[in-house]
Amino acid sequence: MTRKMKMETEICVVTLNCWGIRFISKDRVQRMNAIGDELATGKYDFVFLQEIWTTEDYERIKKRTSDVLPYSYYFYSGVIGAGICIFSKSEIKSAFFHQWAVNGYIHKVQHGDWFGGKGIGMVEVVHNGLTINLYTAHLHAEYDRVNDEYLAHRVIQAFDTAQFIKMTSKHADAVIVGGDLNTEPGDLAYKVIIHTAELKDSICDVEKPSLAESLNTNEIPSNSYSSSAQLKTNPFGKRIDYICFKSKYGVSVKTISSEVPWPNRVPNESFSYSDHEAVVAKLRITKSTSVDKIDVPEGQNDAKKEVILESINICSAAMEHLQFSKKMYFVISLVCLCCLLALGSFDTTGNWWVLLPILRILTLLVLVFGVIMGSVWNRMEVNGILAGMLAMKLEIGRSAEFDDFDELGACGDRAVTVSPIDCAP
Repeated sequence: MTRKMKMETEICVVTLNCWGIRFISKDRVQRMNAIGDELATGKYDFVFLQEIWTTEDYERIKKRTSDVLPYSYYFYSGVIGAGICIFSKSEIKSAFFHQWAVNGYIHKVQHGDWFGGKGIGMVEVVHNGLTINLYTAHLHAEYDRVNDEYLAHRVIQAFDTAQFIKMTSKHADAVIVGGDLNTEPGDLAYKVIIHTAELKDSICDVEKPSLAESLNTNEIPSNSYSSSAQLKTNPFGKRIDYICFKSKYGVSVKTISSEVPWPNRVPNESFSYSDHEAVVAKLRITKSTSVDKIDVPEGQNDAKKEVILESINICSAAMEHLQFSKKMYFVISLVCLCCLLALGSFDTTGNWWVLLPILRILTLLVLVFGVIMGSVWNRMEVNGILAGMLAMKLEIGRSAEFDDFDELGACGDRAVTVSPIDCAP
């Protein structure tokens, strides 16, 4: 008779978008100090932070937490860094960062996502004899829910994230993902990550979850940084920050609790820790020497196929828009070229001698911008989206030949609809 041996451990993890934009985020230094003080209490085994846009803030938190979280890793990428980092009680054995192929636009300076060079970061730790892969990510923000120009980018990022987790976690006992995914339960990007990577949302795994509005993590009424305009759109806020997990055969992960427990204000201050709320999950990981067969939940494969088909539709629409925008940029460039030629024939005497050079420079800048956006940038975005679409087809067992897309409904008239997933009551 074979004796079953079990190894069990409990861990506490936290994820928080720290809103650390230099010169823009209010009370940044004071808040970073307060976040560091909370993390230094020793309650947490693993910490996932997003929007740590300066190394000074990373070092500030690292200094405060070094006694209880001696290991940490900051992911450098893009112009200003990826803004994500992980702190750990256990030694970090290895680390890797995967930058997404599409991530906003360089000329959308007011949004700034492109400058961060966003992607998904992972570290591998051995905690109490268990090999655990820790992942953190910060997907592209949704600036307009009605007219979302970044939907295709976020869907590609979600699929890329799920694929990265699948490809890099095969030898890990457990996987824990924490981050600001900028997608609500029921949104396509959320479903792509959950179904494709076969993750469990810690909130959904709780036997008796709290009321839905008490789980929201952004733009909630009690946060000091929530504006009246935001509350008018979302009176109770929204849930876009998550802790998710999965495990391999012979290992089980169960949620003991998953909540938003940090106080609404920093102690003795009038402001909150961030414009987001921290999500804290306590997990129980059990490893057994006997490997039981893990059955795929009924309907899981069908659900994954549906969300990927819908994702292909979204990406196909984005490709069509890129063809239109390419023509638009070249038309703008052509008009600017004609204007430059016309301006060259103007008499520079009189009052025009100051204005004409300025007009020529501005027209030339617009011309160059149009050429770059219609050629180099357009090709980069097309290739990024196309690569994601072909990988999606492979994921659902279809040929990756591009001329097969109409069969999937991506270029045809057939629309694919998916029922929303929302585990909160």
